[in-house]
Amino acid sequence: MYIINSNLRFRGLTFGNNPRMIILHHAESSRCSIEDVHSWHLNKGWSGCGYHYFVRKNGSIYKGRPDNAIGAHCLSYNSVSIGICTEGRFNVETMGASQYNSLKELISYIKNKYNISKIYGHRELNSTDCPGKNFPLSKIKNESLGGSNSGKRKKISSAGYPGYLLKYNANRFDSNVKTIQRKLKQIGYSVGRCGADGYFGDGTLLAVRCFQRDCNLMIDGIIGKNTWKRIMRE
Repeated sequence: MYIINSNLRFRGLTFGNNPRMIILHHAESSRCSIEDVHSWHLNKGWSGCGYHYFVRKNGSIYKGRPDNAIGAHCLSYNSVSIGICTEGRFNVETMGASQYNSLKELISYIKNKYNISKIYGHRELNSTDCPGKNFPLSKIKNESLGGSNSGKRKKISSAGYPGYLLKYNANRFDSNVKTIQRKLKQIGYSVGRCGADGYFGDGTLLAVRCFQRDCNLMIDGIIGKNTWKRIMRE
């Protein structure tokens, strides 16, 4: 596999991406280059191409953002994922063999590099039809994950807001904190080495702040009504 260095010039990037999943997209354009995507995203006021990789119809693979740069491709998951965009409009087109084989090879490389076991289409995480109804999502999941994991998330009950603020307190158990921890872990945020233990410690505080940052919420590390609802709707 050969990845072409696109030499894109970004307008400032935020680093600290911790890849735990791969998220697949289409460009919604029948013919475009990574330079086109970069220009589109710059015109949106972004740092530049929001994806980490771009796969053209002829099978060529291009580098977008560095892997350790936080992406701009999937709300709530930009700091825990690698975003791959494919050239094409897969609501009206189908993917050819060259592009499919390169995409599959790229996924295998990223999966092994970061020990990733989750692959999602953009539409499975955000309200969108991307990467298109004709995108071979199920096929590539099955072949890339060996049928052991479809990438679909198990549902956690979206219990109602408890009516009080959840704040840093490493010495007090709270079942509502445990609910939030489980939900944060489910969507790809680490809550620390103890996992979902019901104690609002340093790991949970960092996870909450990262989530708030990714969702453009006030970054205070406190779970109020807005943060609770935003976490629980994922």
